[in-house]
Amino acid sequence: MIPEDGNGMVPARDLYPVNDAAYRLGISPRKLWTLIYERRIRAVQLDGRRLIPAEELARFIAGLPEFEPKEAAA
Repeated sequence: MIPEDGNGMVPARDLYPVNDAAYRLGISPRKLWTLIYERRIRAVQLDGRRLIPAEELARFIAGLPEFEPKEAAA
């Protein structure tokens, strides 16, 4: 479980384990692993663990396309 700060917020880190990074992105860990293997998100390795740098999460989010709903047919 991800510890919260009492206000329902997850404290900021420099590196996030895959499960925590997935939680921050609102996706499943399996989906995040897919993004890592597709090289859409960069991961680093520390003592056999894969970690996602905080700036990588920010870069990925900033590069996502905006949602543009299609206009309803009249």
